[in-house]
Amino acid sequence: MSLLNVALGTVAGLLALGALCSRLRQQQQRRQNRAWQASLQNALALLQRLQNHRGLGGQLGSEAQAQREQIARELDQLWRHSPQDGSGLAELDGVWRRVRQQPGDFAGHCQLIEQLLNGIEHLELRLLRGQPSLQGLTQACRELEDLAQLRGLAVRGAQQPCCPLPLQVQMRYLSQRLQLNASRQFALGAALQQLHRELIEPARVAISPAACFALLTPLIDERLGLLREQLG
Repeated sequence: MSLLNVALGTVAGLLALGALCSRLRQQQQRRQNRAWQASLQNALALLQRLQNHRGLGGQLGSEAQAQREQIARELDQLWRHSPQDGSGLAELDGVWRRVRQQPGDFAGHCQLIEQLLNGIEHLELRLLRGQPSLQGLTQACRELEDLAQLRGLAVRGAQQPCCPLPLQVQMRYLSQRLQLNASRQFALGAALQQLHRELIEPARVAISPAACFALLTPLIDERLGLLREQLG
């Protein structure tokens, strides 16, 4: 065999090896992307249930307590199966266990949700190169959190004969932040007007905690559905 044939065979072998390595890297990247995408889906499920748990934590009735306990069990299960993927989501399980013991702790829920949103942002940045359609997912989740916080505050304000002033101030602030979307979404604008009319502005509260929860929950669920569609 001539030296030329040996050289050509070596080059062909190296090219084949390079192509194989490239395919293996691509396959590994696709598997990694699927894992990150599954983590992102899990994170949205955690977000929805944490927000619901916070809203139900402001209600005293037995029905709300039963719903809250069911959601808490679902959260236990979701965190138990959260992968150790560098996003920091699995490590929040301990924080959740502390919050679980204090369902009425609004601030504790908000702090945990903020950490969850940071994890979602971490996953979004990892996936953007392969899925540019995910651009803005975390920002949309933060806007959703404004609405979910408003629900949690409204439920707590409606527990009192007169909505406490600190809650009024926080709800007015969140309502202003939501006004841009309210101008494009009739249902959201109508819900905000009802809260102002029956909770924030009157001398006596004219809406129940359960009614506040029921008023805003469909709007929150609708937005979450759109986020899941964006994720694919």
